[in-house]
Amino acid sequence: MTEHLALSSLKLGDWSLCERAAWLAARATAGPLARGGFAAHWRPATIRSVERGYGTYLSWLGHIGSLQPNALPIDRVDALLIEQFLDAYAPGRAETTVATVIRGIAYMVRATHPPEGLPWLTELAHRLTNSATPSRPKLPRMATTGELSELGVRLMETGLDQLAQGKADGAQLYRDGLMIAALIARPVRLRNFSALRVGHNLRRRDNGYEATFTRKETKKQNVITFPYPDWLTEPLDLYLHEVRPVLPAKPLQDDQGWLWIGRKGGHALRPTSVTVIITTTAQRHLGRPVSPHLFRDCAATDIALLDPEHVNITKDVLGHATLAASQRFYNQAASFSALGRWEGVLRGLTEG
Repeated sequence: MTEHLALSSLKLGDWSLCERAAWLAARATAGPLARGGFAAHWRPATIRSVERGYGTYLSWLGHIGSLQPNALPIDRVDALLIEQFLDAYAPGRAETTVATVIRGIAYMVRATHPPEGLPWLTELAHRLTNSATPSRPKLPRMATTGELSELGVRLMETGLDQLAQGKADGAQLYRDGLMIAALIARPVRLRNFSALRVGHNLRRRDNGYEATFTRKETKKQNVITFPYPDWLTEPLDLYLHEVRPVLPAKPLQDDQGWLWIGRKGGHALRPTSVTVIITTTAQRHLGRPVSPHLFRDCAATDIALLDPEHVNITKDVLGHATLAASQRFYNQAASFSALGRWEGVLRGLTEG
């Protein structure tokens, strides 16, 4: 592999005073007497990514002796410099890594020089992002939704058998199977999935369970509401009433209602813990390390292959539908219809 130029990202505290002030102003939230900055509502992960990307570019400018004092981000960028930066930074690095850094530079320029920034740079960043080949191919790590659904059901059945025999490990096995089944039925983002909380964003209705995520909880800052399919109602009831109470090593003292808990008590499983549990379970039983993030790819792939005429339902199944208050019931009906088609795909896989 071609050796790459070693560059560490220049930290925010080491930026020039004027560009640091411009960035902090772009991040400032709105107040009674002031408008919010362009990046006021960007997610923390986006903020960190932009700072790392732009900081890497600043480090390179310092490396070549072109880091002028007290310059704004838009003054540090031109087409020739970006071309030279790519020539120096790209060799030996994954395409996704390079695209992320260029996107960080573009977003920094746009945030501090709104609303357009440098359109050619933003276009370059999006083009590199869309065309980047992942350094770790997804296909060998994916499974069909039928395989994942069947695995979830099988683990729940085995867990119940173990519990009937007095084996406490059966509770964890049942939970792991239910997590897999619930996640493939509704492949929401892991941060939302791990934060499901009974009586808060997960409620029992007459016809089953319904999840609702507020704007602050979703990546696109849209309200998302969806029902879990009927076939998960009984497994969820059984989990909450019989399995979940025996999961912790000691009886729960202060139960906050988190759906996914572990042996240590009533605290919610961290997203990283959910990832490890599901990935290692899939590796053990399917021979592939199917991570929770890949569940979304598995669902999208099966929709495209098995129900191509309704490929537009993908955005609803993956939680991309906008359920704004003024259109809530109209959009919710469309979203539920899409989820119904997705359940038809799942039934065809598990029963076929």
